[in-house]
Formats: sequence, structure tokens, C-alpha cells
Amino acid sequence: MKLRNYQQAALDHLYGWWMAHPGIEQAGILAMPTGSGKSIVIAELTRLLFDTWPEDHPRTLVLVPSKELAEQNAEKLAHLLPSHISLGYYSASVGQKRPDADVIVATIGSVARNAHLLGNIKCVIVDECHLVNPDGAGMYRQLLRALAQVCQFRVVGLTATPFRGNGVWLTDGEDPLFSGIAHTVTVRELLDAGHLAPLIRPVDAMRTRIDTDGIAIASTGDYATDALAERVAGYLPAAAAEACALAADRRKWIAFTPTVRNAEAFVRELRARDIAAALVCGETPKREREELIADFRAGRLRCLVTVLALATGFDVPDVDAILWLRPTISPVLYVQGAGRGLRPAPGKTDCLWLDFTDTTERMGPVDAIRGRKRAKRRQEQIAPFAICDDCGAQVRPASAMFCPECGAQLREEEEKQARAASNAAVMAHQREAKIVRYEVTNVTYAVHRKPGSPDSLRVEYWAGMRLVAREWVHMERRSPSGEKAMRWLHDRWDFRLAPTIPKTAQHLVKGVNDGEYGLRSPTAVIINKSGKWPEIVKFEWEESNADAKRA
Repeated sequence: MKLRNYQQAALDHLYGWWMAHPGIEQAGILAMPTGSGKSIVIAELTRLLFDTWPEDHPRTLVLVPSKELAEQNAEKLAHLLPSHISLGYYSASVGQKRPDADVIVATIGSVARNAHLLGNIKCVIVDECHLVNPDGAGMYRQLLRALAQVCQFRVVGLTATPFRGNGVWLTDGEDPLFSGIAHTVTVRELLDAGHLAPLIRPVDAMRTRIDTDGIAIASTGDYATDALAERVAGYLPAAAAEACALAADRRKWIAFTPTVRNAEAFVRELRARDIAAALVCGETPKREREELIADFRAGRLRCLVTVLALATGFDVPDVDAILWLRPTISPVLYVQGAGRGLRPAPGKTDCLWLDFTDTTERMGPVDAIRGRKRAKRRQEQIAPFAICDDCGAQVRPASAMFCPECGAQLREEEEKQARAASNAAVMAHQREAKIVRYEVTNVTYAVHRKPGSPDSLRVEYWAGMRLVAREWVHMERRSPSGEKAMRWLHDRWDFRLAPTIPKTAQHLVKGVNDGEYGLRSPTAVIINKSGKWPEIVKFEWEESNADAKRA
């Protein structure tokens, strides 16, 4: 099986991450979107372990949350592993328990209390690892703690959403299993390569919108289920009618609702409109569920209605419409649900996203969702590490200025600006850019200092009395950021005043203020305000300085 470039890159970066973090206790995450082939990456990683260290006999445990994912992973493993490596399940739902296999695919519910039966394991691969509790609790942590009593192993997790349901990074918590993101595959790169089908919104504005005003937030961090279900129930007839009109040319629909009772009611509404629909939920008997999914694959059912049962591990690539009737503030529910429509299939160009809630408007494009730090508790002691906003890595010491994994600056509170309001695009590339042009009347330079960290150059662009843009130039860093800073300075440096560029921000600022050095200033700056932070798109320069024009 030939891997796609991004799949090979994920494995290469994982090996690199393991080399850079050699401790057995260091566990990394491969963040890969739905439809990117996580089961293929898992199978190839397992094969490589046996191929690279055959003398160690690297027995591998693949942990999954469901029977469907167990079978998906086992299928790819059987295809890639050589015949002398034994493969077995440890899963009551599959009906097989082989703790002595070289590669064990186990459902967590079956294996959690049976670590003592597994023997010497060298690698644990956790599929859908966003289900792992970052506070040290739960079945996954119970299993791994017990397993660590009898053997030493490396851990890697795979997920499309490297954060919990409340949006907090999996690397943040009281006792997180994962300490960093080894590699991220983005939805954008897979769309550009034709490996995913984009979600699209209907051309006309939708009329039905579920109102969530006044619904309490539960301890889970999402809407209180009972109150939400009662509110949603009143909108189901109108939503069914509008879905039938907007998705009339779509062949396979999946609908998400807050509760089973909502799902049953929506099935009745669809059937009343001659749509072949059925309910699939966690309580659906195993055989009935398999038959319903088979009917859906074959086209005998047009719509499956669910609560959460189809949010992960459900692989029907030609789903071309998703009906979202489940208001949520959970980024995991949003991303995992929307991901059911991203898989490509013959004849499929896109998937219609019918959001009958305010989820898309409030949370923004599904491929732009990222994790967040947990809120600080009162009287919380200084944490032993910081969490990088950009990649979720644990950074030590907590006072570090820059993330050693991705290079992002951690301690620039003034650099942060307010998020732009979402314009309801479901994919980031569909969001209309809010481009603003400002005439630059002055540019100021200052040294930004932080104890224990290299100085940086802070550049501010002014239009009259208004500060319109700011950027940081990390000229004293040894990294890609430092190389980028040198290119930035070289493009603007007036070599007629001085033949060399100083090495420090302090010397540069002093020289510019004293007139000893000169930096070319743009006449205008163009900013895109539609993203997470305002972004400098390009600068305009004096026509006479043709050599100074920069896009």
C-alpha cells in the first residue's frame, strides 16, 4: 500500500518527535482530519515498528472506542502486516479476545481492566484519542497505568480534534497523557490535493433557526440536554420541510439531534414527507444497526438520524448532506459531526451542510477550530509548563517566551487582538475576506523585552493617531523565525546609510532613532480582518522605490 505524501509526513514527524522526546512518559499526538486515512497510518506505523526493531519484537496495542473502528483498523493491519506477525482482537463486541497476539486491536471497554493479560507491549496506539481524559481519570488511564507496571512502551494518539469536548487541549489538564502534537495534517492541504470533499452552505439563507437563548450550560460544558431537547422538538417539523427542499438533489443524508427522542420524532417527520429514514443510536441492537447501515450504504435508506453514534468511526464516503439539529458549544461535537461529510467518493463534489442552529456562526469554519487553554483557577499555583496557543505543546519552563515545537511566541499579551466575528462560512476558504487599506503616516520601532528571552523588534504602523497594524521581528532568534526576520530587515534596510545590519534589536532601534540607520517605510498597509487575528496582507511602497516594493 503506497502512502500519500501527508501520511508519510505524519509518520516521519512522529519518529522525529519521539527522537526529540525520548522519555517513555512522553506521548505525542498525530492530528489528522476525518477522511485522512488514520487507520492506514496506524497500520503502517505498526508494520514499521516490526520492520525497524524486529529483535525487540515490538508487540503493539491499538486502542479504539468501538467495534466499527476495531474492524476498520484490523482490516488495514491485515493488509499491511506480514504473515508471521499475528493479529487479533480483544473485544467483546467483535467476539474475540486474543491477548497473546503480536498486534492486538482492543476496544477500551473490554480491555481496560485486563492489562495483566497483555504481556510485554512496546507501543500503544490510541485511535480517537480525544476521548482520553487529561486529568488522569477514565478507562484509558486505568489501563495504561496498570500496563506500565509490567512493561515499558511508547504512546501515540490519533484524532481529528486534539482537544476535549470543552475545547481544552489534550496536553492541558491535571495529569495529561499527551505532552505535544507530533504533527498536524490540515483540512486545507487535503482539500487542495483533492483528498477531501468540501462542505458547502445552501445558496439561499435558511429560514429555520433553533433558538438557544435561556438554555443553561451543564457541568459538561455544553447545553443542558433536557432543556435543549425540549427546545429542539418544536423546530423539527419546519426543519424537516426545509431539509427536503434544500437537499432534494442529495442522495445520502445524516441528521444529528440532541436526544434519541428528538431523533425518533425527526425520523417520523421525514417519513411523513416520503424520505426513507431510520434511527441509529447507541441503544440500537448490534444486528439491527449493521442492517440499517448496510441499507444506507446501498441507497435503500436516504437518511440516518442519530445522536452521537455516527460521529466517529462511521465510514460512508458518499454522504452528501448533513442536517445539523444539535446546538452545541463543543468543538469536538461540531468537528466530528461535520467530518462525516468530508470524505470523497466517485461522483461526489461536495457535501451540503444544513445547520439549523447557530453553531457555525458562533464557532466559525469547521477547519479553523483549534484548542484552547483551560481557564485558570483561583489561587492556582504556577504551572510546571505552559501550553502553546498555536500547537498545544507543553512548554517548559512555564515562563518560556517561545514554543520550542512550532516557534510561536507565548508571552506577547499585547500582540493578541479581538477575534473577528464569523460570517458563517463552514470552511475557512469560503469565508469572505474583510480587507482594509490604511495610509501609513508613521512607523515606530521599539525593543520588546522579556526576562530570560531574546529581545524582539516591535514594529507599529500608524494612520494618523490610529495604530492600525503591529508585527514582531525576532531578529535575535536562531530558528526559521530568525531567518525570516533577517529577510524582513534586508528588504527594508537602507544600505546607503550603513553597510551591515546590526545583530540586536537594541542596537537597531537606537541607530534608527539617532539617524545612523534607515528602514524603508511603506506608504500603505493592507490588512485582512476576517481571520482569528488581523493579518497584514501586503504593503504598498513609493513608486520611486521600485526596488523596495514588496507584496
